[in-house]
Amino acid sequence: MNMRSLRLRAAASLVLVAACAAASRADYKQAVAYYNQKNYEKAIQELKADLDQNPDWEFGHRLAGLCYLALKNNALAVSSLSRAVQLKSTTASTYLGLAQAYFAMQRYDAAAQALGQGEAFLKTPDERYRFHHLRASAHFRQGKYAEAANDYAAAIRVQGNDWTDFSQLGIAYYQEGKYDDAIQALQRAASMKPGQAVVAEYMSKAYLKQGAAALSVKQFGQALDLFKKSRDLNPNDGYVHYNVAEACIFLKNYAEAEKSLNQAAALLPKVPEVYLRLGLASEKLKKFDQAIAAYKKADELAPAAAIKEAIKRATEAKKQ
Repeated sequence: MNMRSLRLRAAASLVLVAACAAASRADYKQAVAYYNQKNYEKAIQELKADLDQNPDWEFGHRLAGLCYLALKNNALAVSSLSRAVQLKSTTASTYLGLAQAYFAMQRYDAAAQALGQGEAFLKTPDERYRFHHLRASAHFRQGKYAEAANDYAAAIRVQGNDWTDFSQLGIAYYQEGKYDDAIQALQRAASMKPGQAVVAEYMSKAYLKQGAAALSVKQFGQALDLFKKSRDLNPNDGYVHYNVAEACIFLKNYAEAEKSLNQAAALLPKVPEVYLRLGLASEKLKKFDQAIAAYKKADELAPAAAIKEAIKRATEAKKQ
């Protein structure tokens, strides 16, 4: 697919109080002030001396790790936040930050594992949203679409105002073959932010799959309606036009079939089946010159005895 970049929320500013650090560490308050001012390098410098003297200072490793994360130094963020985890951190930001660093390094398994370790410490709606959104994104990148769908749905239940969550949920459902659910989620995404190509693309694909299913059980009218919805969303897909024509042929609507097949041929000039069906539609309309030309094009692309027989049949019909 045409996959877009996932938007990950930055680690939220910590609510840092004096109880988080031992009273003897006088410099931590300045480090916190620098962190909240987004002066992350100075915050790290303030923490270094105390961390050197007190390597088991969980709060110091946590704050340093979140500073490194903000600076996009993901390797050092992982190092510091992993140390905070080893020191039995009970703060959600430790695990959310560690997961985000792993995600940025494309270590999606590690990101999901870090989130699992920190799930028990989630307290606020924002933390729960970020947890589910980030784990869903990690699962999605690994092709674990059922797990991704579950977490996107959970994120939406906490905070359902981000169109990208609905979009990714819809794509995950599509990948699972849950086309009704996919369309519902994608329609919601489209209503929140119209004009997104990825939303239209996957909604079109879902309608196309539904249309193919209807066609396979000879529900030709339903199939045509679904194929037309797919076409309206993605008019540059030649296979959609081909399927519209296929349903029209079964419904004996050869004029519309011919029109759709001409559009398909413009988009799929090397696909012999398009010309074969175009030849049939034109033949049914008694447009024998067009039928013969289409059959000959199909035979050029994929010579076959059946196509030569169709050329002969149309040629003889023209003479009558």
